[in-house]
Amino acid sequence: MKRFFSAALFAFLMVNLYAQTIQDAQREIDNESYFKAKQILFKLAADPNANAQEVYYYLGNAYLKTEDADSAKVFYKLAYNPDSKTAINYLANGRMLLLTKNKAEAKLNFDRALQITKMKNANIYYEIGDAYFQPNVIDLSLAISHFESAFNLDNKNTTVMLALGDAYLENAQNDNTMGGKAMNKYEAASEVNNRLPLAWIKIGRLAVRGRIYDQAIDAFKKALAIDPNYAIVYKELAEAYYLSRQYDQVQPNFEKYLALSPGDKQARTTLASLIFQSKDYDKAIEESNKGLKNDPDNFVFYRIISFSNYELKRYKDAHEASKKFWDNPNKKVKDIDYVYSAKIAAAVGDTTAAFEFFKTVLENCNGSCCDLMGDYGKVLFTAKHYEEAIAQYVAKKEKCGTLTSLDVYYLGRSYYSAGDSLMADTTFAEFVARNPTSPDGYLWRAKTNLKMGKPEDFMAFPYYQKYVEVAGKEPQKYKSNLVEAYIYMGVYYFEKDKAMAKENLMKALELDPNDTYAQEFLKQLN
Repeated sequence: MKRFFSAALFAFLMVNLYAQTIQDAQREIDNESYFKAKQILFKLAADPNANAQEVYYYLGNAYLKTEDADSAKVFYKLAYNPDSKTAINYLANGRMLLLTKNKAEAKLNFDRALQITKMKNANIYYEIGDAYFQPNVIDLSLAISHFESAFNLDNKNTTVMLALGDAYLENAQNDNTMGGKAMNKYEAASEVNNRLPLAWIKIGRLAVRGRIYDQAIDAFKKALAIDPNYAIVYKELAEAYYLSRQYDQVQPNFEKYLALSPGDKQARTTLASLIFQSKDYDKAIEESNKGLKNDPDNFVFYRIISFSNYELKRYKDAHEASKKFWDNPNKKVKDIDYVYSAKIAAAVGDTTAAFEFFKTVLENCNGSCCDLMGDYGKVLFTAKHYEEAIAQYVAKKEKCGTLTSLDVYYLGRSYYSAGDSLMADTTFAEFVARNPTSPDGYLWRAKTNLKMGKPEDFMAFPYYQKYVEVAGKEPQKYKSNLVEAYIYMGVYYFEKDKAMAKENLMKALELDPNDTYAQEFLKQLN
C-alpha cells in the first residue's frame, strides 16, 4: 500500500496545478474530470494543513469513478479511522463495505454519517446516494431516495439535480415517465446555472440514448460554447459522431479530448475501439500501437490489434497479438475474446487451441451461438474429426433450426470423409438445390457417386457433366477439378463415342498438358 501511494503521489506532484482545495477536487469529480481531481488531491495529500481524511476519501471516489475499485479501497482504508466520529469517516467505511458487498454494514455506517450531521447536510445525502449509484448501480431505490433528500435540503444544488436526473433515467426501464423527469432535472440545472456545461452534456446523453444524434451533437456543442476546454465534451461528441456514422469526425474530437486529458490512458483504448467498430482496421491497429508506447501493458490494445488483423486476413499477425493478449496477467476477458481467438487459432492451423476456445465460448452461450457452432464444425472437419464435425452440425440444426449453405457443404464433406456416401450424397443434393450456380455441389456429388455402385455404372457422369457446364466458364479457377471431370467424361465416352471421348481428353490436356492419365487414354484411342 505504501509503495502504491508513494509512486502515485510522486507522479501527480510532478504536474503543475491550478487548484488546491477539496472543493475544487469535488467540483472536478462532479464534472467527471477525474484525472484533474486526482491531480488536485495528490497535491493536497502533501499539504500538512489539508484534511487528510477528506483527501483520501475523495481520492477513493475519483478512482472508483474510473472503475479502479482496488485503488479506491486503498484510499477508503486510509480515510477510515475506527476512533474517528466524523461523517466522512463513516462514508469512507460505508463505501469500502459496499465494495466488499457488505450492504447491511455499509447502511449502518451511512446512517451514522446522517445522524452525526442531524439529517441536515445535503452533501452527505448526495454522497450516500452516489455510493449506491456510481459507478455501478447497487440499489437504485436507495440512490434515488437519498438524492431526493439532498434535493429537498438544497434545491439549487446543480450537482444533486444532475445526479437525480441520472438516477431517474436509470429507472426509465421500469417506468417510462422517468425519461421526462430526468430531462426536467437537467433543464432545471441549466436554468439555475446557465454556465453549466455538464447540464448540456447530460441533455446530449439523453438524446443519444433516444438515438436522436443531431440533437445530441447540438447539446454537446452548447456545452463547448460555455467551456471550450471542457475535455469530456469532446469524448461525448466523438461517440455521438460515431453512432451517427460521421466517422470522419470521431478521431479529431477524441484527439482534442486526449490533448486536454493527457493522463487518461483509457481514452486511447476507447478511440481505438471506436475506430475498430467503424471497420477502419488499419487505423485501429495504428491507434493501438500508439497507445502501447505509453501503456505497454494495456491488454485492450492487443485485443484490438488481434481482431483487426483477423478482419484483414493477416492471420499470423492476429495470432501473435492474440497470444500477447492471453499472456497478459491483467486482462479482463470477454466472450468475444474466445470467439475471435477460436477463429484465429483455426485460421493458423492451431487446432488444439481452436478446440479449447470454441468449447469455452459454446459452453458460455448455452448453445445459442449458431454461427459459432457452424465455425466449430468446420474446425473439426479441418482437423479430420469427421464424426465430431457431423455431430456438431446436427446439434446446430436441432438448436438453431437450420444450417447455412457453408454448413451444409462441410457437413457433406464430413459425411464423405467419414465413409457415409449415402448421407453425403443427400447433403450435397441439398447444397446444389440451394446453390445451383455453384460448381462445388456438383463436383462433390460426382465424387460421392464415384464411391457408390459399380464403376461401370458411371453414376457420377451427370454430376461431372453439370460441373463442367458451370465451372467451365472459369477454367483457370477450377483447373484441377475440371481436368478430373474431363478425364472421367472421356472414359465414359471411350466405348460409346470416340470423338466425344477424344474431345474431353483433349480439353483435359489443354488445361494440364502433363496429365499422364489423359495422355494414356488418348494413346489408347489412337
